[in-house]
Amino acid sequence: MKKVSRWGSFFLLLCVYTMKETQKLLTIMFAKHFVRHFSLLSLALLIFSACSQKGDGSLLCGTIQFEGDEVDFAINYMPDGNLFETQTFHPEVDSTGFYAFTMELPEGTTDVDVMIGSDLFAAHLEQGKTARLNFKQQPDGSYSCTFSGDNADINEALSLEAQANDLFSMQEMSNAESREYVKNRHAQALEKLAAIKDAKLRDYYTELFNARYKGTMLRIMSEVEKEADRPATDETEMKEMLESIDPNSDIDYLATTSILWIGYQMKDEEPTFKGDYSGYCIAQMDLVDSVITNPRFRKQMAYCIANTFFAYGDHETGKEEFWTRYKEFAKDYPQYIEAFEGEYNKVVKNMDGQPVPDITMERPDGSKVSIQSLRGKYTYIDIWATWCGPCCKEIPFVEKLVEEMKDNSKLQFVSFSVDGDRAAWMAKLEKDKPAWPQFILDENTNKVFSDALGITGIPRFVILGPDGTIINQDAPRPSDPELVNYLNELTK
Repeated sequence: MKKVSRWGSFFLLLCVYTMKETQKLLTIMFAKHFVRHFSLLSLALLIFSACSQKGDGSLLCGTIQFEGDEVDFAINYMPDGNLFETQTFHPEVDSTGFYAFTMELPEGTTDVDVMIGSDLFAAHLEQGKTARLNFKQQPDGSYSCTFSGDNADINEALSLEAQANDLFSMQEMSNAESREYVKNRHAQALEKLAAIKDAKLRDYYTELFNARYKGTMLRIMSEVEKEADRPATDETEMKEMLESIDPNSDIDYLATTSILWIGYQMKDEEPTFKGDYSGYCIAQMDLVDSVITNPRFRKQMAYCIANTFFAYGDHETGKEEFWTRYKEFAKDYPQYIEAFEGEYNKVVKNMDGQPVPDITMERPDGSKVSIQSLRGKYTYIDIWATWCGPCCKEIPFVEKLVEEMKDNSKLQFVSFSVDGDRAAWMAKLEKDKPAWPQFILDENTNKVFSDALGITGIPRFVILGPDGTIINQDAPRPSDPELVNYLNELTK
């Protein structure tokens, strides 16, 4: 069984919700490309006119210049800074490339993430003010942004800091390269902040940026697989950073470094992935009850702990003991008790050796095919969605696996998307051009398949036998170095 490091469950949890909930940002919006039909002067006038006229009264507006007929664009808002209550909005992009976003902000002001394509930006929104972010797609497909309107200086600094903390943009970098990238972006963000005239805002964001920087560096340094030439001072540096975290401060709560602090305190607990998480999660509740007084962070942890138990544990071992303790721990948050009650009542069956449910999948061309058509070979199924960051992070490993095992005539690889937005799925396929079969499951089919196999979260990997029976309903991930040997042994 794969072990989770002392950081594992918290990093994995943070990753999942940053990408599964927060990164539902990667949903396709439609717009018509208009640049060719106007001269540069006309285009500039159009952009100015659109923002000044259409954008008045909105919290955020701007224009998007992009190639093709589609653009990935969305705004991510976390009420009261709680990443587990993230709300994602998809502003309409009209035929001129103009967009506008507005809502009532209970707190009066907030920061939001803005995702366009695979690029991350951010904006400081205030009720009664309008921030303007204009995006332009570059020849390499990435986006640049110009900032104007209210709080333009803050928004430029926020965007630089957001990019400094975007670990998914660094997944192809080495640890050393990631650290250098983060340092440079963070320095640029602080330089922009230094020019902000409002001393109160400048001081607040400087403190927040430094806390986020610390959290990102801790995540990089605590990766399970370290580079061979890792500096010997890492452990000392990590300890100093961790000891500087105040888990009850609002700044560390907003920077998510409070969660890292909790992970450090749990360093002696190392549950097995899909094993018994009851003791680990009960210990988390005891720790929070004993030291955490910040009400915002206590609420966040109430969701975090329940999700850890049901998403990463085996779902059954110690369930009664955990649930009894959890209902007392989360009594001030009945919405969370209600949200996880279905998971508590769910009975997870071991389906290994049972026939796979007879479902029908859809191909990219719209044709449909039964899962029974996969019979005849061992089948490794990747269950994923475009909005799921960890899913997308596994795709390069699937690609390498397919190439490495292409001569194994007894084995085939397929991917099942559970996207609710077919256009998002098609756009991702067009971009990645995977060399193995792709299918999408509609909502009802996904429910039948997931309920039968006890799938409560993605990514998930399933192996079927040549006769259509389930060999492994929770198979190792493509990124697991042991998977190749496992598959070779299975199919020999």
